[in-house]
Amino acid sequence: MPDRDRQGDQVLGEQEVSDSRGHVRGSALLVLGRVIALLLGIVTQVLIVRTLTKVEFGAFAYALAIAAAARILLSLGQGRLLSRFMATYEEQRDYARMFGAMVLAVGTIFVTSVLSIGALFLFSDQLIGSVVDSDEAVRLVLILILLSPLEALDQVFVSLFAVFTKPRTIFFRKHLLGPGLRLVVVLCLILVGASVEFLAIGYVLAAVVGVALYVSLLVKVLRERGLLQELRPRQIIVPFRSVFEFSFPLITGELALLSMTVGGVVILGWYHSVVEVANFRAVFSAARLNTAITASFATLFLPAIARLHARGDIDGLRRTYWHTAAFVAVFSFPIFALTGPLAPLTTDVLFGERYAGSAPVLAWLAVGYYVNVMLGFNAYALQVCGRLRYVVGVNCVTALLNIALCLLLAPPFAAVGVAAASCAALVGQNVLNQWGMRRDLHSRFIDEKCRRAYATITVCAVALWVFQVVVDPGLLLAAAAVVVTSAVVVLGSRQALQLVDTFPELARIPLVGTLLGKRDAR
Repeated sequence: MPDRDRQGDQVLGEQEVSDSRGHVRGSALLVLGRVIALLLGIVTQVLIVRTLTKVEFGAFAYALAIAAAARILLSLGQGRLLSRFMATYEEQRDYARMFGAMVLAVGTIFVTSVLSIGALFLFSDQLIGSVVDSDEAVRLVLILILLSPLEALDQVFVSLFAVFTKPRTIFFRKHLLGPGLRLVVVLCLILVGASVEFLAIGYVLAAVVGVALYVSLLVKVLRERGLLQELRPRQIIVPFRSVFEFSFPLITGELALLSMTVGGVVILGWYHSVVEVANFRAVFSAARLNTAITASFATLFLPAIARLHARGDIDGLRRTYWHTAAFVAVFSFPIFALTGPLAPLTTDVLFGERYAGSAPVLAWLAVGYYVNVMLGFNAYALQVCGRLRYVVGVNCVTALLNIALCLLLAPPFAAVGVAAASCAALVGQNVLNQWGMRRDLHSRFIDEKCRRAYATITVCAVALWVFQVVVDPGLLLAAAAVVVTSAVVVLGSRQALQLVDTFPELARIPLVGTLLGKRDAR
């Protein structure tokens, strides 16, 4: 019996490692897609910033921020967490609740969209015009608000494909088609010399095309997996309580995020003009690049840890958590190097001299978002482990802290003050979440295998900051510095990454296997 138990434990251990590596490999494909999407997005953003005047771009950015806020509120947190319930119910073969969760997510978006968008059109002067002194911004908000339900549905489809099919579908639709269509719209804007309203309408039409494609692909996938025959409308059970109990903490987390992405914009529009909004939002997308790899890993991370928690496998959950955190921290470092320590150069190259004063904004935001990704998916892990009240409390404190700091710093320091407030709130939120997660995962604040990786990242970041101040490098010298420090970070993080274990193909490349370390004996 002891031998049989040991064999069983060995099989479970191998399954845990396989799940973790499979999750990382699948996420790596989405990271590649995300990188391509980011390149397309950066080109699109640069073209918009350089084509529009500061007033036009400020109005467009203001409207796009409002649309993004509405997208999060319309789904009430269900779109992002749908994969967790779909994976759990499919694991349990509870198809009635599985389809019920899908119906609940789509139905929530439909009802909230009709109510909120209808109110916005009926009372636009009171709800929008009283906050920002720009007629153009009001018109753009009324156009781009139509993006909100479309993008909320987009997130629902991403969650569904994360559970039902390979990541290739998400790779193509989310990371290639969507950003590509937006770039085409911007190129048309430049070629025909159209107005900023043309740009807003083009964004909405691109989203319509994307959702239509998702619908056709989902029907095909359900048919291939034999799930359509399990769809019995009269037997569907809508899991209201389970879904909303779990999604409520995410809603508060999204509200905390909104206080940083939209709250600061609204406060800037209140105290200053849309020009200051432009100074903030011009570099905002560049700063958010630090979360790009996180977004790709999150797509598959949530269903993976949901399955591990359903099995009661806390050790496997902890290993998956820190393995993912290490990957995200290390491979986000080149982005942080360019947007944090080298922010003055990056701002000038991308957006020109008009936005040179936005370099401190980019640096503050980059620090906040990189710390946010370095420590891993602590909020998701806490929610899966049932620490809902703790997550809600941290999110509420974060939102209040950010708004208070914005109100304090925005009047004297404008966009730089709002960026500093967002940085402080992001760092505080993640420190609190990480502290609260230790008990549930039986983990230290920083896992022992990741300490060397994080120490290497810190040293290299400080070195780059000194390099920027002392040398003030040009583009080629800065690029060389980023390549060198990024290589040092990868080599210093070998134990945490286990690259050759996860991607055994690397061992066949001369010298690479030796540099990255031997495969794990397990």
